[in-house]
Amino acid sequence: MIMNGESPFHQPEPIPTPPENGDNKVADPALRVVMLLVSLVSLGIAMLSVAYVAVQFLVFHNQRMRENIWSIIITIALAYLIGWLVALIGIRYFHNLVLPMAINLYAWATLAGISVLYIAILYRLYEQAYYMTSFAKYTVLMFAAVVGFVGLHLLIENHDLRPFSIPLIIIALIHLYLIVYHYVFAADVNYDYLFGDVLFFLGMTLTSVLMLLHTGVLSGIRNTIDRIFEPKPNGDIQPQNQQ
Repeated sequence: MIMNGESPFHQPEPIPTPPENGDNKVADPALRVVMLLVSLVSLGIAMLSVAYVAVQFLVFHNQRMRENIWSIIITIALAYLIGWLVALIGIRYFHNLVLPMAINLYAWATLAGISVLYIAILYRLYEQAYYMTSFAKYTVLMFAAVVGFVGLHLLIENHDLRPFSIPLIIIALIHLYLIVYHYVFAADVNYDYLFGDVLFFLGMTLTSVLMLLHTGVLSGIRNTIDRIFEPKPNGDIQPQNQQ
């Protein structure tokens, strides 16, 4: 019998319950935005700082930069490390979907900077207008830029380095041809600088070839990062049904 005009299929309305950890759910989007901004701003400042130092070092021959290169690199590395750690947590722990795309753009921008830096150093090597101490600082500057690029690569899961190797291989080949021309056909050349040319060429060639072959040199570091952020198994034990 239907009483009071109620339908027999009527279901009682559920009583709303307050969400668990409601504050955390509201804070997560804001936290992700803050982490996005902190990571991109910190990494961007580090990248711009390296570009500024390279210009001052190679173009304007800033003596202060030359004499304090290690202190400057440590300062830039601090900003980069903070941005890198925040980006890593944002991508791996909070699963931020915007950060990987932004970091990929940063990686291409860093590659462009490395290419320009290589060409600028190549010009200095060809002119043979440097001391061995300056050559060592050129190498340190390039090494810092490559390490920064590799760090960006490690932030993104399944990131392929092979497309990034092509510009460096092309510049390295140009470097090789200039070495042959300079030390074989050029009339006015100082052969004492051959060691620096060859050493820098081999270093950049090895870097670009490893990127192209994708041999898994960085697999150990990437696996360590994966283990740190892999989900922990739930320790709760479900009670068994009693017979």
